[in-house]
Amino acid sequence: MLPNPQIKQDHVLIALTRIRQEWQEAVGNPNLIAMDGNMGMLLADLINGIGLGLEEQIQVLGNELFQELQDFLRSPVQL
Repeated sequence: MLPNPQIKQDHVLIALTRIRQEWQEAVGNPNLIAMDGNMGMLLADLINGIGLGLEEQIQVLGNELFQELQDFLRSPVQL
Protein backbone atom coordinates (compact mmCIF):
# COMPACT_ATOMS: atom_id res chain seq x y z
CA MET A 1 0.00 0.00 0.00
CA LEU A 2 1.33 3.39 -0.97
CA PRO A 3 1.73 5.96 1.82
CA ASN A 4 -0.05 8.63 -0.25
CA PRO A 5 -3.51 7.46 -1.37
CA GLN A 6 -3.65 10.35 -3.88
CA ILE A 7 -0.95 8.72 -6.03
CA LYS A 8 -2.73 7.14 -8.98
CA GLN A 9 -1.79 3.71 -10.28
CA ASP A 10 -1.23 5.13 -13.79
CA HIS A 11 1.28 7.62 -12.36
CA VAL A 12 3.13 4.80 -10.60
CA LEU A 13 3.22 2.69 -13.77
CA ILE A 14 4.59 5.57 -15.83
CA ALA A 15 7.20 6.37 -13.15
CA LEU A 16 8.35 2.75 -12.86
CA THR A 17 8.61 2.39 -16.63
CA ARG A 18 10.68 5.58 -16.89
CA ILE A 19 12.95 4.44 -14.06
CA ARG A 20 13.51 1.07 -15.73
CA GLN A 21 14.38 2.76 -19.01
CA GLU A 22 16.79 5.16 -17.28
CA TRP A 23 18.53 2.29 -15.49
CA GLN A 24 18.83 0.33 -18.74
CA GLU A 25 20.36 3.36 -20.47
CA ALA A 26 22.70 4.04 -17.53
CA VAL A 27 24.15 0.52 -17.57
CA GLY A 28 24.11 0.25 -21.36
CA ASN A 29 22.43 -3.13 -21.16
CA PRO A 30 18.75 -4.03 -21.29
CA ASN A 31 19.40 -7.01 -18.97
CA LEU A 32 18.82 -5.50 -15.53
CA ILE A 33 18.77 -8.92 -13.85
CA ALA A 34 22.50 -9.38 -14.47
CA MET A 35 23.59 -5.90 -13.38
CA ASP A 36 24.98 -4.83 -10.06
CA GLY A 37 23.03 -1.90 -8.74
CA ASN A 38 22.80 0.56 -5.91
CA MET A 39 19.62 -0.04 -3.91
CA GLY A 40 19.83 3.40 -2.31
CA MET A 41 19.77 5.07 -5.71
CA LEU A 42 16.99 2.78 -6.88
CA LEU A 43 14.89 3.75 -3.86
CA ALA A 44 15.68 7.42 -4.49
CA ASP A 45 14.55 7.04 -8.10
CA LEU A 46 11.34 5.37 -6.95
CA ILE A 47 10.40 7.97 -4.36
CA ASN A 48 11.17 10.79 -6.79
CA GLY A 49 9.35 9.03 -9.63
CA ILE A 50 6.12 8.66 -7.71
CA GLY A 51 6.42 12.11 -6.17
CA LEU A 52 6.57 11.36 -2.47
CA GLY A 53 6.73 14.33 -0.15
CA LEU A 54 9.65 15.03 2.18
CA GLU A 55 8.16 13.26 5.22
CA GLU A 56 7.20 10.25 3.11
CA GLN A 57 10.71 10.11 1.62
CA ILE A 58 12.24 10.05 5.10
CA GLN A 59 9.76 7.36 6.17
CA VAL A 60 10.61 5.13 3.18
CA LEU A 61 14.37 5.66 3.25
CA GLY A 62 14.95 6.09 6.96
CA ASN A 63 16.85 9.07 8.36
CA GLU A 64 20.35 7.75 7.65
CA LEU A 65 19.84 6.78 4.00
CA PHE A 66 17.83 9.96 3.38
CA GLN A 67 20.72 12.08 4.67
CA GLU A 68 23.31 10.06 2.72
CA LEU A 69 21.36 10.61 -0.49
CA GLN A 70 20.99 14.33 0.23
CA ASP A 71 24.75 14.58 0.74
CA PHE A 72 25.39 12.61 -2.45
CA LEU A 73 23.05 14.80 -4.50
CA ARG A 74 24.76 17.97 -3.20
CA SER A 75 28.26 16.70 -3.96
CA PRO A 76 30.05 17.78 -7.17
CA VAL A 77 29.72 15.44 -10.14
CA GLN A 78 32.72 13.14 -10.39
CA LEU A 79 33.66 11.86 -13.82
